[in-house]
Amino acid sequence: MPKGNLLIVDDEPLLLKRLKMNLQEYADIVFTAPDGIEALEILKKEKIHCVICDVNMPRMNGVEVIKRIRSEKNDVPFIFYTGHGNQEMMLEVAKYGAFDFFNKPNFDGLEEVIARGLKEGFHRPDMSKDNDTLISEYQKLLNGIENE
Repeated sequence: MPKGNLLIVDDEPLLLKRLKMNLQEYADIVFTAPDGIEALEILKKEKIHCVICDVNMPRMNGVEVIKRIRSEKNDVPFIFYTGHGNQEMMLEVAKYGAFDFFNKPNFDGLEEVIARGLKEGFHRPDMSKDNDTLISEYQKLLNGIENE
């Protein structure tokens, strides 16, 4: 049974290699990118079912990445994995439908969240083809809260 494709985005080469090695059994293909610019290129070329992304990276940070892919109508499950997270950042990325948020270097439970993200992403419809549902229900709910 297909598992889906995973994209890992992080500017730390050793961590990127370790994550790929630890998570490859959960995905059909694991793609890696050292920054947000390369991640966006992969997302344009490949069918990705889940993204795990660092926040602080050169050229384009993780928050900019999720903003860009959501503006392109891509609703892929997006998991942040960072050593610099805080509640304010968590609330900001929630506006863009972040699937989950993990603090580095914690690996406890990361595999389970990745497996859930891949499963959900594999079964989600391609949002870029359905102009009537560009914003997820979760995003609509968050937008409603902001507008009150």
